[in-house]
Amino acid sequence: MQLWVWRQLRIELPDDWEMLQYGRDAAAGRCAFADRHQFRLEMDWRTVAARPDVARTMGDYLAKLTADQTLADGRATRVGEWPGIVGRQGEQAVARFGRYLAPEQCVVELVFLWPEARDAALEGSVLASVGVEPERGGRRRWRAFGMDLAASADLPLRECVVQPAVARMAFGRERGRREETFQRLGMVDEWLRGSVGEWLASQAPRDVVRSWPSARKAGGHAIALLHGTRRPALLRASRPYASAAWRCPRDGRLYRVATTGAARPDEPLAGGRLGCCGELELTR
Repeated sequence: MQLWVWRQLRIELPDDWEMLQYGRDAAAGRCAFADRHQFRLEMDWRTVAARPDVARTMGDYLAKLTADQTLADGRATRVGEWPGIVGRQGEQAVARFGRYLAPEQCVVELVFLWPEARDAALEGSVLASVGVEPERGGRRRWRAFGMDLAASADLPLRECVVQPAVARMAFGRERGRREETFQRLGMVDEWLRGSVGEWLASQAPRDVVRSWPSARKAGGHAIALLHGTRRPALLRASRPYASAAWRCPRDGRLYRVATTGAARPDEPLAGGRLGCCGELELTR
């Protein structure tokens, strides 16, 4: 099973289920996971002002689906703290469960899509794994697309790009003032020319001045570092800039983390803000 952490919601899923759709809005959104054949799970969340009666909501939804003839053989069920409904939609079995998570003041719904018979044991395992990843030291953990990272809790997810051999997540409010970027890049032998340190320097914003490179070793990884200052904009102070990049010897991918205006500029980036494998794990 593989751990995913998204919007401080943690869930463990089969290793071959990948996230193909995602929402960036913390108040309400959806993630969808699929194997190589079809979508297998939808995870929805929405913040609420007060604790709702999730069991009643599920009952009302079951009545609606039955009346609309959208769900065949529908019935109510429950797995631990998760009330739910099960039935068939077309050729596939469907199981929907909901739960209120008090620490996040949100309702989470999981919808399992089974092309054949339900796997109740797997449903139970997944439901038992769902919880809230606690904020630590002003950082929120995200674990997705091969990255395990700690972003500043007060910065929203501004950008998420997932393409073949490219995964990038960027956090920030006002572009250029405080930014945090995390990357995982593949097919490195096909495009990397020169050293990792040289490539890292080429990725720095154009307004970085007074920069100085360095390097260190961590967990069997050679880490290239770059620190500097971003030129102040009109009537604004300069901002510290720091970045780190390394190639993981275990998976061959290139990882990069960069911060602008960090509250703790001396915090280690490799391992402290972004991890890649058992030898260079995210410090929790």
